[in-house]
Amino acid sequence: MTIDRKEAIKRSALIMGGLIFAPNALGVLSGCKARPALDWSPEYFNRDHARLVSSLAETIIPETDSPGAIEASVPGFIEEMVYTGYTEDARSLFLSGLDALDDLAGETHGDRFADLDAETQHLFASEQNRTAIESGISPPPFFLIMKELTVMGYYTSEPGAKQALRYERIPGRYDGCVPFEDVGKTWST
Repeated sequence: MTIDRKEAIKRSALIMGGLIFAPNALGVLSGCKARPALDWSPEYFNRDHARLVSSLAETIIPETDSPGAIEASVPGFIEEMVYTGYTEDARSLFLSGLDALDDLAGETHGDRFADLDAETQHLFASEQNRTAIESGISPPPFFLIMKELTVMGYYTSEPGAKQALRYERIPGRYDGCVPFEDVGKTWST
């Protein structure tokens, strides 16, 4: 079989086009199910736990006109608290709680919590919060522990204290009884 020069150039162009566009097409197709990247480097959590803690913390305190939990470095705070402040048993319970919540998200919505869209994450987290509060059990259910760590980490962070709350570096006069409408935010200092 002989191929003339024109046919050889045409076939080469098709092959080159396939080589150039195939990786892009595969990237687009795989990008449809890409997992969100981590904005921090976990030291103790595995990648799945780190992704779950990040997405759950951001669902509890999302970015609005003030930074969200991820921008305030709350996931790293939670990791540090769990690994340096918790006992081995408490740490094990926290990690089991993370796994159980992720499994429940999978059973309920067919995907891991971190892979759900923001609205589904919000609805799922709201349901977990309501169920945890209504249970009234002690020690508190995992979701309330996670929520407490998120709120503590957020409001002790610089963005939480300075942007979500009112902050004055050097407070002046103290007015103990001011209507909330007059200040608009709770004070951090």
